[in-house]
Amino acid sequence: MGGKSARTRQHLLFCIAVVIFGSGCSNFAFLRSPEPKPAPSPVIIERLVPSPSPVPPPPPTPQEPKVNREIREADNHLQFAQVLLGKGDYEGSLRESQKVLALAKDNSPADAAVFNMGLVHAHPNNPKKDNKRAIEFFNRLIKGYPGSPWTEQAKIWVGVLDGVEKLKQVDIEIEEKKRDRAR
Repeated sequence: MGGKSARTRQHLLFCIAVVIFGSGCSNFAFLRSPEPKPAPSPVIIERLVPSPSPVPPPPPTPQEPKVNREIREADNHLQFAQVLLGKGDYEGSLRESQKVLALAKDNSPADAAVFNMGLVHAHPNNPKKDNKRAIEFFNRLIKGYPGSPWTEQAKIWVGVLDGVEKLKQVDIEIEEKKRDRAR
């Protein structure tokens, strides 16, 4: 009995020694005065706290090309569309996604906007949920933006929604057969 607690104490002392000597003086970094951290940039704060309306883009600078400004505006609209989708404003999310498509044309945020539109139509809480329309948007993404990072997810969504639509069709056929037997 007496040997067990001494052994535990030895292990504890050994662990403390390893921590102190194994990592050097870095363990005592907390004794130094902390270095002041830079204030977070406004861009990070803007992304953490979604605004109730899209952030108005800053006025264009003479050096900024029109294409860059449109892509930046499209990114702002896309972020707002995603915020609206999260809040359950499906119509608003679709409107913002349409703005992204108008601004970005075939550039990068357009693929994310098409994916977002598919999600809006597939969302289970959307009162105007339309799986067939969602499949159309996901297929549009697959065909129009084959190199997009959203393409694989769109393929998965198409497979899932196709399965759901087939199951609905089977349910309809079963109900029709039940009605025919009842007659």
